[in-house]
Amino acid sequence: MQGHYNNTDYAVLQCKCIRSRDVDNEEDLLAKLEILHLSQYFLDSFYKRGKEEGVHNLPKMKWNITGAFIGKLTQKLADAPNNGEEDSRSLVFSCFMVLPLLPIGALCSEIKLSGNAEVGVNNDSLGSAIDAYAHHVAVDLMYEMIISNIQGIVTPDRSIVFFDLQSHITNGDSGYWDHGKPAITEFLELHKRNKFCKALGLDAEVPPLSLSNTIRKGPLHISFD
Repeated sequence: MQGHYNNTDYAVLQCKCIRSRDVDNEEDLLAKLEILHLSQYFLDSFYKRGKEEGVHNLPKMKWNITGAFIGKLTQKLADAPNNGEEDSRSLVFSCFMVLPLLPIGALCSEIKLSGNAEVGVNNDSLGSAIDAYAHHVAVDLMYEMIISNIQGIVTPDRSIVFFDLQSHITNGDSGYWDHGKPAITEFLELHKRNKFCKALGLDAEVPPLSLSNTIRKGPLHISFD
């Protein structure tokens, strides 16, 4: 659903009705917003790593989170329709996420670099840079989390706006999309260290997924309050 707020067009979203409870929708939306912010944080640190390593040919990328927020209805939702009746409600839960409307038009194109259960192994320069970004996230989080379902809109200036991110973490509770350690293990097995990974100094060999033995190369503090 599209909305307008503070002279800006936004998309109004709810999670798919995989779960039927309002509280589950709210938890998943909050988790999605947290992952989006974390991913932008690590994208910023990805560019910092590139600057420190002298890698200046990284594509211009960002996550679609500028001005994003979670909202709640102040009025009671309309009742659900009876079985067999069309559901004409705009919202089916009281909680919703508001994100900037993605760029559209003939000069924009959509790309998908990885799936929820498909590790990105891209051969072109753009895809390789994004695979290296996913590698960077895994390294900086000591392989306790990976990002997946990386897709975006390529705009006329060749920059990329990413959307609809998913993730997998060791305890498997970042959202209904999370497959936990098996997904992280699959990433470690299938990711191919490409020219960007090498130029950025990302690990040539990854540790086994006994995370207590993982040694971080530098400090990292994350908070989301």
